[in-house]
Amino acid sequence: MKQDYFKEFKTNLAYNFSEFLNYPFAKPHWIFISLSHKCTYNCQMCGVVKILKGRELSTEIVKNALDEIHRWNWDSTVVFTGGEPFLRNDILDLIAYSAGKGVKTEVVSNGALIDKGMAQRIISSGLSNIAISLDGANQFTHDSVREKGSFNKAISAIELLVKEKRAKGKGPQISVWTTIMKENVAELFDIVLLTRDLGIDCLVYHPVVVAQDDMQNTSPDAPFWIRGDRLNILKEQIDKIIEYKKKYGLVVFLHNPYLWIEHFKGSLNRKEWKCNPFVFMNIGPDGEMRSCGNSFGNIKTMSIEESLRTQEANEARESMKSCQKPCLQTCWAHPESDSLIKIANNFCDKLKSHELNKRRKILREALNLLCDYQMVFKKHV
Repeated sequence: MKQDYFKEFKTNLAYNFSEFLNYPFAKPHWIFISLSHKCTYNCQMCGVVKILKGRELSTEIVKNALDEIHRWNWDSTVVFTGGEPFLRNDILDLIAYSAGKGVKTEVVSNGALIDKGMAQRIISSGLSNIAISLDGANQFTHDSVREKGSFNKAISAIELLVKEKRAKGKGPQISVWTTIMKENVAELFDIVLLTRDLGIDCLVYHPVVVAQDDMQNTSPDAPFWIRGDRLNILKEQIDKIIEYKKKYGLVVFLHNPYLWIEHFKGSLNRKEWKCNPFVFMNIGPDGEMRSCGNSFGNIKTMSIEESLRTQEANEARESMKSCQKPCLQTCWAHPESDSLIKIANNFCDKLKSHELNKRRKILREALNLLCDYQMVFKKHV
């Protein structure tokens, strides 16, 4: 028990001081590996298929990255994405390699290539989570932003995965990721009911962004943006979703969902939501390591850890810290580490169950850790 919350304390301190001093004491929590940008679809709200065409990470390069992440012994999650990851012939080998190293491993897919045989292999692969994208409660809406037939393929993939997991009695979390946009804003709650009936484990919403390669260029004048009277519809949908979650769960909120309204109004500010630039990184199909559009090294020529210490990485993080357009993409956030006071109060609250001598011993460990950061801080000023 002590091990868990002391580790949490150390992790939160690392993210807090990393941000404050712009130095990578913490390792990335999320490492998205874009294996290639090849995809079965050319979705209107996603521009990745137009970027880095023909680039693809080799199996060897990916495994080398996974070896490094394993050596960190950090609470990191690798997310294989793309494009469509299941277009890779070696995807199941990569999943097995990553999971076999003890790295928490997830995949985001549109479901187009998941038949019964693939579903069986996914459920037995060691994945922690398989996320299927679903952007409408019906065929018309989903297909209108993706491609004809894509809704039925996504639903089929979910059904097959759920069936195989139930048959096996274990397997990865099966989740649905929905992008919030004007095209589906009136169906957001209906997606809850649809996915509930399909038997998934959780549903996560993400508000649409304009440029996946540069979040800071998000513009309220872009396509798919919710504005005007549709914002009232969004609020009504949020109300329904919150009420459902209180009673039945299923939906996972990574922040206050009413912030979605501020996001689309363009009034969201850093006091309400801010990114920690040490939480997330993406390794692109060209090998470039990026965070919010800024590249700071290439996995083909340096390690991840080396890239995080480059001048380009420092500049990328400073750019993120000064960003005035929070985009609510929660892979960059770590709100539990935003405040030293909250970190300390949370830690002390969890100590209350211990008898006095044990509390003193644990507090001394915590104080020594803080003293280490104090020494580093003195060198920076």
